[in-house]
Amino acid sequence: MKVNGPRLTWLGQAGFLLETANRRLLIDPWLSPHEARLLDPAAFEPVSEAIDWVLVTHEHEDHLDLPFLRRLAQRSPSAHLIVPAPAAALAQGVLPLTPLSPGERLDLDELELRVVPAWHAVNTADGYSDGDGRFVGYVIAGAGPTVYHAGDTIPDPGLEAALRDQAVDVALLPVNGRDAEREARNIAGNLNAREAVELASAIGAHTLVPYHWDAVAGNTAGAGETADAVADLGAGLHVLVLAHEIPYTFA
Repeated sequence: MKVNGPRLTWLGQAGFLLETANRRLLIDPWLSPHEARLLDPAAFEPVSEAIDWVLVTHEHEDHLDLPFLRRLAQRSPSAHLIVPAPAAALAQGVLPLTPLSPGERLDLDELELRVVPAWHAVNTADGYSDGDGRFVGYVIAGAGPTVYHAGDTIPDPGLEAALRDQAVDVALLPVNGRDAEREARNIAGNLNAREAVELASAIGAHTLVPYHWDAVAGNTAGAGETADAVADLGAGLHVLVLAHEIPYTFA
């Protein structure tokens, strides 16, 4: 069911539902059971009806949740899946599919989708990189504030350069950080809270929504660390910590 929107609902981890007056978009939805989950998956029904687009940032299973997407295809068969081009083979036959690469744009009716790079790793032994388009983020413009979802990423000058002229208003950023102990367990990390604040400030966002801090045992961060970092850095940012599955409507 469409809303007056724009409205944003956090589904846990990196998952969001973005609703406008005419469109419903899922970004990195992870709703399948997993032994490392600290919280139950979000309810299936509210995020499976009348979905128009599903945006996936990379192939890790907490972002490309193929079991969920197969279930979604039964409830929203016209939903269209967007993935980084190198991950397209993994998602073939699940939903109508569009592979995209950094620098490309796509018209989503009244919305415009812009693809930007991210710096991550499938396996930590490979080291962090942009993966030649294997890891991406998305900028969504055209209905209310311009929203940037970073996917999974660490800081990189190339990331700031790609975002500098995107006029981002609301930055959705991972804040769980990274360290040698987790990387030894093959857990590729992300921005920490301070780095997320620095990135949001550098690209001119006015609001930062932290994610990826909540859902996986042994890979969490404190909910208040991002607000503390804003205070420590004197950054002129609003930090919006969303509750799971509670919609937030932008003014």
